[in-house]
Amino acid sequence: MQHDAAFSHRGYLLNCAPARAGDGSFHPYVVISRSSDGELVANRFFPSELRFRSPDEAIAHARDWAVRWIDASNVTV
Repeated sequence: MQHDAAFSHRGYLLNCAPARAGDGSFHPYVVISRSSDGELVANRFFPSELRFRSPDEAIAHARDWAVRWIDASNVTV
């Protein structure tokens, strides 16, 4: 099963894909781009000590962070 997910939020596309660590845990990762033209807005590698037991938990963390970041910033589409 592929564990990457794309979500839309306020005119942005959030691409979340967890990376498997050597111990079997998962690191969250997200790329944020504008939905209108695909231009990269941000990508976020989280600290290596931030790990989750499942890929779905890592995706949820990355998505939640990205939504909060978009809502708190002055980025506009």
